[in-house]
Amino acid sequence: TLPDRIGSSRKYKITNLKIIGEINGTDWKMIREMAGSNYKGEPTEGKLSVLDLSEARIVNGGGEYYCYGYNCYTSNDVIGEYAFKGCSGLTSLNLPAGITEIGDGAFEGCSGLTSLNLPAGITSIGSRAFYGCSGLTSLNLPADITYIGLYAFYGCSGLTSLTIPTGVSIINEYAFYDCSSLTRLDLPSSIREIYHSAFMNCRNLTSLTIPSNVTYISSRAFSGCSSLKNITLPTRIFGIGDNAFYGCSNLNSLTLSYELREINEYAFCDCNGLTSIYVYADKVPKMREDVFKGCDATKCILYVPK
Repeated sequence: TLPDRIGSSRKYKITNLKIIGEINGTDWKMIREMAGSNYKGEPTEGKLSVLDLSEARIVNGGGEYYCYGYNCYTSNDVIGEYAFKGCSGLTSLNLPAGITEIGDGAFEGCSGLTSLNLPAGITSIGSRAFYGCSGLTSLNLPADITYIGLYAFYGCSGLTSLTIPTGVSIINEYAFYDCSSLTRLDLPSSIREIYHSAFMNCRNLTSLTIPSNVTYISSRAFSGCSSLKNITLPTRIFGIGDNAFYGCSNLNSLTLSYELREINEYAFCDCNGLTSIYVYADKVPKMREDVFKGCDATKCILYVPK
């Protein structure tokens, strides 16, 4: 009913909008047009920047898909796939209280979004959900979240701090790639896997505690985290992937666990600030090519078991 309520003559003039009641696919198509991107992903003349859906409910139906090419339809209590993709004019958004899921690419390219509250009850954040939301400076992740997809926060360069919920067990590939303003990151003890390039280029991250259940650091996981100063790897770590800490130039102290068996190529390449390395393994870990290339051996002391 939204197209009838607002009408074609007004839809490109409204800047602030609050919707009360049910929203289906037809309504969502209209919202996208008002927010600057039609169902084909083409720009519109829409000026909508502040959207309040706190008293709305997303439901099935409408008979129209709101995003062409992906054939996206609305589902009950879900921010669907590519729901706001390309709506770069949105600056503030309040979501419905009852939503349970944020779909793939839901806010992809919403670079103007500076304010967003995620309501309690959300359990899943899809792949590329906040890809390129460079204007977001803070985001509270609800405690019920158990899954964060790959590329989920890729390029969220304005985020300064983030707390991962305790139900999350995997940090997916490129999940926080290039979150370059991130200075604080809290990883819960539930984390078991940190995948490829998960925190690559988080250049302002100064300290990090890797949870004790993590057994392997994947390739490029922390590559380019040039402000990291010290890292203690969990005692259960048995392997470090290639380029895992490449270019962590401020890293001055490194503690390697007694279970460590293999360090892959370029893992600590260009960590030229290293002054001490503590190795607790009784046997020398298997070392691949150029693990410590670019580090200054004359300034770094290696400590090994007596």
